[in-house]
Amino acid sequence: MSSPRWLPAAATAWALAWCAAAETTVIVLSWDGVRHDYPERGDFPGLARLEREGVRTRLVGVYPSNTFPSHVSMATGTYPDVHGIVDNVFFDHGERYDVRDADWIEAEPVWISTQRQGVDVATYFWVGSESDWRGQGTRYRVAPFDGRRPEAVKVDRILEWFDLPDDERPQLIMSYWAGADTLGHERGPDHPAVARQLGRQDAQLQRLLAGLDQREAWPETTLILVSDHGMAAVGGLIDIEGILDDGGVDAMVIGGAVARVYLDERDDLGEAERLLADVDNVSVYRPDALPGEFRLAWPGRNGDLLVTTVPPYVLTRRYARLDGTHGYPPKLPEMKAVFYAMGRGVQADAAINEARHVDLAATIAALLDVEPPAQSEGRPMEWVSLAK
Repeated sequence: MSSPRWLPAAATAWALAWCAAAETTVIVLSWDGVRHDYPERGDFPGLARLEREGVRTRLVGVYPSNTFPSHVSMATGTYPDVHGIVDNVFFDHGERYDVRDADWIEAEPVWISTQRQGVDVATYFWVGSESDWRGQGTRYRVAPFDGRRPEAVKVDRILEWFDLPDDERPQLIMSYWAGADTLGHERGPDHPAVARQLGRQDAQLQRLLAGLDQREAWPETTLILVSDHGMAAVGGLIDIEGILDDGGVDAMVIGGAVARVYLDERDDLGEAERLLADVDNVSVYRPDALPGEFRLAWPGRNGDLLVTTVPPYVLTRRYARLDGTHGYPPKLPEMKAVFYAMGRGVQADAAINEARHVDLAATIAALLDVEPPAQSEGRPMEWVSLAK
């Protein structure tokens, strides 16, 4: 292995020693709310390098295309009707979902399956990883979630993990980053502020890439960058709660593109259906009769009725105050997310049309030579090539 000319002699010796001893490592970064076409909106050297030296494609998620079900699907390799996280907010027989409690997840996450097989794992704010799952944990975990934590601190910690002694270094590192979600909601997906935010995220990605360069880590390291969903402009309110209220039905309605209706009186179910049946751009389902393609059925977690709509509409007043949102069917162009991979095992010239959230866990497992999570339905992505 040749050493970069810019590395001092001592650093070169250190990097060579590190690389000789290093185990295979996979780093997965999730950038919240980064739509697949956002990287075309500016000069982002970090993302450009990932594309140039690795692979880039669109990522198709699960329904609803929201943060929590998407992250759990990436981690478990399966859909909400198996892992049970049907949305960001829902109730199960009166108990509100708590993302800090991993036991709400009904399928094995990849950080647990990997650690269970003797490969050390580190999680940094990945959705669902804040506590042990079924009494099992990982070697390293940064929690609880803090939305004010800058990405620079996350980069520092990732590199610190790389610098641990060989028998302490995690081989799977999963970290959640802010991405462009907040600004996409507040100002809409087409606002220039979204590109500026992506630039700030890219600056920290460049720091991470430089740190991996300095450690000459690439022969044994794969970096994967994903997003949970895209973003669509909001252009109209269909006030489900108001329609029900005007018809004499008391209910709580939660959600934007997909909403769950919780009736005060179960006897009002038929009337609620009647009131919503003829509303334009709305579909209404009983939880026990959801379309199979939704992969969303879970007894007790979908309210008394599930209501869906299409862009640019939202279903509650809270979401109408936003300029952008998500949660719509994941195959819509506005909902597709980014995907990049670079480093060990990446066939850089692979022709990839699209990738799926549910294939991420199996891909991680293939790169680490372990079995995927117990309920995983995904498969390793086409770009994975472990030939050396």
